[in-house]
Amino acid sequence: MPKISIVVPAYNAEKTIKGTMSDLLAQTYRDYEIVLVDDGSTDTTPDICDSYREKYDNVRVLHQVNGGLSNARNNGTKAAAGDYVTYVDSDDRVGKSFLERLVYAMEETGADIVSGRIVKVKEDFEPSNQDDDLYFLIEVFDKKQTISEMLTGKKIWVGACCRLIPRKWMIEEPFLEGKYYEDLSNTYRVNLKADKTAFIDEDLYYYVMHGGSITARRKPSARQCDDYYEAIKLCAKGCAEVFPDLGNDICVMISRDFMSLLLHIRRCEEKDASLIKMEKKIVRWIRRNWWRTFTNRKAPMNVRLRTLLCAINPWVYEKVYYFGIRFTGKKIE
Repeated sequence: MPKISIVVPAYNAEKTIKGTMSDLLAQTYRDYEIVLVDDGSTDTTPDICDSYREKYDNVRVLHQVNGGLSNARNNGTKAAAGDYVTYVDSDDRVGKSFLERLVYAMEETGADIVSGRIVKVKEDFEPSNQDDDLYFLIEVFDKKQTISEMLTGKKIWVGACCRLIPRKWMIEEPFLEGKYYEDLSNTYRVNLKADKTAFIDEDLYYYVMHGGSITARRKPSARQCDDYYEAIKLCAKGCAEVFPDLGNDICVMISRDFMSLLLHIRRCEEKDASLIKMEKKIVRWIRRNWWRTFTNRKAPMNVRLRTLLCAINPWVYEKVYYFGIRFTGKKIE
């Protein structure tokens, strides 16, 4: 029985999955399996997955009817055999000591969950060889500190990837199926189970920005906007019920995601009366609560400044945001 299972959902990933698998198969830590979940792909992804299973003993493949990212992750988790699970998307990259560092941090600190730093990279990115030694900074947070760090977004990533988690917890707290932004509504629930979380302050996971990815799509659907709004509310409510004194940190999360949702709504081609109403509610909330984010020193400076600008004039905020994208060459999130 392997100690770690890497669950890799794959849908029409023939152009990217080989790079991801190259990284995973090169891991310096060896007590692991890779569970490839072919989510009803219509390209050559199923054949590519099967070729890895035939060649490597630690690769397993699950073929299923298309059920979406959450369904693929949940089924991969249930099919896995490891005590711990981590999720890697089929178009992202990791360094060769990705697993080794996660396991080392867990064993050294006795943490229930380990997270690492995620960085966004361009499509032509190739991971450099990480040093073989294990000299890196590990920070340890209790439950309340973990939730605070997750809400403010400086260290703990609100997402499924770059985390080492007890597999039984992910079975108990599965991803919401049939929903977008399932990470936001799942991360806080799993983090609340941990008495101790370790954070590795080093780039471990490389989130590749693709023009065709779900979060990079230029024209979000009304359903995406609705799901995003509900996920934000679920996360805020769940954290407030356990830690009501983290109200200002919760405001940081709401501000950050509301500003992102506001841009989604502005780009939505299916903008109806309900989305117009949602847009007004978001702007009204930001204008009432901007100061709680702006004065919170735990929040990243760019979030604090963007919240202030959005509260002053959402239209100007939108223009400045897109100007920044064009200036830096960054793709729309």
